[in-house]
Amino acid sequence: MSSDPSYLNTFRDNGHRIAAIRQQLVDFSQTHFRLEDIDAFASHLINQAGGEPAFKKVPGYRWATCINVNEQIVHHIPKGYLKPGDVVTLDTGMYYQGTTSDCATTFVVGTPQPEQAHFLSVGQKALLKAIAVSRIGSRVHDISETIQKNIESAGYSVVRTLTGHGLGQSMHEEPQIPCFISADPILKTKLTEGMVLAIEVMYMTGDWPLTTDKDGWTMSTADGSLSAVFEDDIIITPSGPELITRLLSQG
Repeated sequence: MSSDPSYLNTFRDNGHRIAAIRQQLVDFSQTHFRLEDIDAFASHLINQAGGEPAFKKVPGYRWATCINVNEQIVHHIPKGYLKPGDVVTLDTGMYYQGTTSDCATTFVVGTPQPEQAHFLSVGQKALLKAIAVSRIGSRVHDISETIQKNIESAGYSVVRTLTGHGLGQSMHEEPQIPCFISADPILKTKLTEGMVLAIEVMYMTGDWPLTTDKDGWTMSTADGSLSAVFEDDIIITPSGPELITRLLSQG
């Protein structure tokens, strides 16, 4: 966390670059179904952008992405194949000049069914609302409450064993940002100018318990229900939250 203008400008640059890469990977995944190929393309794009795959800096993890399919919610090693109709969460990040980005989006391969489109729309809207309340003087509680209320009011469940987080030179820094409210003291953390946060909406159509695959990484819904993740990076500024993982063409 820093209010140094040049450091925050580097974060902005990182965010804009990884947002463009994320969109390229989503487009690529509509016609290239082999997960290893998508991951290799991600490494190429990140290196081409002047960065390093942030996920490869996680001890024991050797890939540039996590590509989660249907009931898989996080940390799936990119091996296997996609098929039309799959609900896919693509998660990636970049280490760039001392800053780290981390962003994810969920999409459907091919044309979404109406219930799939609704499911994803709920998460996208919840993320935007969570970002909107991320202001100087607000608390982590405000973000967590916004996520939980918007997801649960639509009849879905939020993850309770994973969190969003702060960003800096490493990918997982304080504060943790849960998707639900509780008595955890972390929820009292005040947001201050210069904080860089990865706001992460993680949810599922069924119940919230997760299982971990024998690969030691992949986490999936225990009941096999569909899951999704929408994650963007923001800077807390005096004029409000600044979304940095956006395409420059979005303004």
